[in-house]
Amino acid sequence: MKHVIIGTAGHVDHGKTTLVKALTGIDTDRLEEEKRRGVTIEPGFAYLDFNDGSRAGIIDVPGHERFIRNMLAGSGGVDLAMLVVAADEGVMPQTREHLGILTQLGINDGIVVVTKIDRADDDWMELVEDDIKQLVAGTFLEGKQVVKVSAATGDGITELKKSLHSIMDDAKEKNTDIPFRLPIDRVFPVDGFGIVVTGTLIEGSVEVGETAQLLPSGEKAPVRSLQVHGENAQTAYAGQRTAISLAGVKRTNVVKGDVLASEGTVNVSNVIDVKLNVLSETKRIIKNGSELHLYHGARTLLAKVFILDKAEVGKDEACFARLKLKEPLPCKRGDRFVVRFYSPMETLGGGIILDSCPKSKLSRSEQMLQALRVRELGSGDEIITLVAYEIGLVFSAKELSKRADIDIKTCIDSLGRLIALDEHISEANTTPSIIALTQDKYISAKVLNRLSKECTEMLKAFHNQFPLRQGMDIAELRQKLLPKTEISEANAVITALCAAGGVSLKSNELSLPEYKVEYSNTQKAIYNKLSSEFKTAKFDVKSPDELAAIFTKNEKKDFDQVLKSMITNDELAMVSKQIYWLKPNYDKAVSLVKSHFDSYSTITLAECRDILGTSRKYALAFLEHLDGKQVTTLQGEARKLAKGFSQL
Repeated sequence: MKHVIIGTAGHVDHGKTTLVKALTGIDTDRLEEEKRRGVTIEPGFAYLDFNDGSRAGIIDVPGHERFIRNMLAGSGGVDLAMLVVAADEGVMPQTREHLGILTQLGINDGIVVVTKIDRADDDWMELVEDDIKQLVAGTFLEGKQVVKVSAATGDGITELKKSLHSIMDDAKEKNTDIPFRLPIDRVFPVDGFGIVVTGTLIEGSVEVGETAQLLPSGEKAPVRSLQVHGENAQTAYAGQRTAISLAGVKRTNVVKGDVLASEGTVNVSNVIDVKLNVLSETKRIIKNGSELHLYHGARTLLAKVFILDKAEVGKDEACFARLKLKEPLPCKRGDRFVVRFYSPMETLGGGIILDSCPKSKLSRSEQMLQALRVRELGSGDEIITLVAYEIGLVFSAKELSKRADIDIKTCIDSLGRLIALDEHISEANTTPSIIALTQDKYISAKVLNRLSKECTEMLKAFHNQFPLRQGMDIAELRQKLLPKTEISEANAVITALCAAGGVSLKSNELSLPEYKVEYSNTQKAIYNKLSSEFKTAKFDVKSPDELAAIFTKNEKKDFDQVLKSMITNDELAMVSKQIYWLKPNYDKAVSLVKSHFDSYSTITLAECRDILGTSRKYALAFLEHLDGKQVTTLQGEARKLAKGFSQL
């Protein structure tokens, strides 16, 4: 069933509350002060039942200038507007202001209701209707129905119900399949139920027993019970007026203006990027550094404006801006807000949040403006692609969902499309957007391309500094290229870089694919002499210090570089810090010992010495090397297989 909220708006004492009572039978003036003064102070709530069984919630918001804050708090969840104009007074200042507010809140359908028609003659009514026509020109109410009623006599009430029912059928269905969010406009304790918060559920659905999160504090609490339009319910849906009892929450920990939401789904920030619109009625100009009062949901706070694409903005103009907030604000991309001056009081305009938690530094660059244009007008896939790039490193679908302010299901569907597109890049000759690294780990193709360029420059510098080393150790490159990334994620990125062909990985060392070690004439001579020494010695090799003694002092530096090169290029295998074997000899030793284990369950030091035809010193070093690799393990005087030769 569709759940729709209808909001009243209009000047004080134009009969909004009386009209709601005539429609629903419910008196929304619930406070003693409201009864005494005849003025609505807090938003009141009622529901209107239709003959077909459908129901609409009605919010009766205050019209008096002093209560504009509560009017804004109540109008945040409104789908349809009912702009009320009293026939005996006509269009008044708050009529214009309320219409401007409803426009800024993104409401795009409704009707105009002329009340108190029993107090005006035909000539005066004609003037009032003309004023209304001028008022709504160019707004979402232009061309909409104008219904004349008298709550006192009942004239027009039936026709008004029919009109409301017809526009309710055309109202956009709210998404109930996403995480819920409820701006809190009332908080009070109830004996036996704990703290109760009320508001209009603006998205998603919430169930009894679900864990909810209070924002901006972050406190979590289970939903103890629910009421929808005053009746107990197991589930509440977007578009319904809802009261939620929270278990274990102190009254001092929640206030009007807080937000109750599904855990971990709403960003809280002191900075937001927005599209800011200025009303045509104002004579004021917003300049950089202007301080305004911002109304969002049921929350009011101070905001400093930094205009990004203009020097200043005046009436009927719009701009991109960054708002720095005096308090943390729970919000999402796409949320509407209103801004006002407070001295004197005046509604100035409003707009839409484009980035609820911007990570970029304040900038007026074309790159930042283009990113905001994408967030304002781009498709879901375009926004996902943009945010993946802004994250800058590896991310999960959940992380992307929260950063993009797009529900997780839509986010995963978008990733599926973008990655599927990537699989056909060669056929379509298009540039990839997002790359899947591992299970639920992704990276922007632009970010991967940037990392590839950075990696190439690192390896170029490394090859210049260490020309005789085949490549940089993977751990060293990982630390330099991806210092804040988990090892598993960093390895996945490096694997992707290798798959793209920009980097070559061999024996845990990374190099440029085209790089080859080249020796000078002196180094070639040293290399040949060392190779001969290792071949002749077989397993009985000299230590590095003993090998160095073969060469002159002038050759010492070149010797060190050549020996290191032979090790890093996998020509030599390290048995211990003092023993290196030629790789073919090492492989031969492994093969001989492995063959021994094919026939025997253990091997002794003496057996290893005899198999290799070497001394006890080298046989022991080799067996300890195998122990260190978990190939074998020492048991008494002999060794048996541990994890086996697959460890090598």
